[in-house]
Parts: sequence; C-alpha cells; structure tokens
Amino acid sequence: MENRHSNRYSTDQSIVCTFFSSQRFNDPIDGKVKNYCDSGLYAELQKPFKEGTVLLLRTINSSAEHSPATIEEGFRSISLVEVKWSKALSDNGVVYYGTGLKHVAV
Repeated sequence: MENRHSNRYSTDQSIVCTFFSSQRFNDPIDGKVKNYCDSGLYAELQKPFKEGTVLLLRTINSSAEHSPATIEEGFRSISLVEVKWSKALSDNGVVYYGTGLKHVAV
C-alpha cells in the first residue's frame, strides 16, 4: 500500500475525460471525482482503463460548494492524468470503475 504524504480532500465533482490522443479524442467518458490531493485523485468512471493510459480530464461544474480547495491542495478543473489502477465496482447492479489517477507534469 502506498504511503500518502498529502492530505486528501473529499468532493463529488462531475467530470468528463478522453484519451489523450488524436485518434480517440472525441470518445468522452463521464465520471465523478470522489477525492483528490496535490499528486492525483480517485474517480469513479463509466469505463475501465489500462494502467499507464494518459487521459485529459475536465470538470463539468466548478461550484465552490463542491471544490473548496485550491490548486496548491490538488484541485484542477482541467488536467492530464495517468491511470495508476482501475477496479470494477457495483452499486445496486450498476457497474462503475474505481480509478486511481496521478497528475502528469507537463
């Protein structure tokens, strides 16, 4: 288990993400960010992704009520992220994918 050196902040932020490639750029996937820190985030997405996949992630709404932290604390309204892991989960028969994402420095 990874030791976390950063505070995590809870949220329920709606997002849309796409592959960071010109071939599949217009294939958006919806999801929700559930928590974030300065180095990455945990999201629940509609589709699974392979470890190492780079995605462009964008928030759909930016209400201060849902995202009280600043960029120094890890909140970003648009970001490149790398998939670290993805796990199938379900709630009342609805399948979604818990996904660990790390911010990519550019």
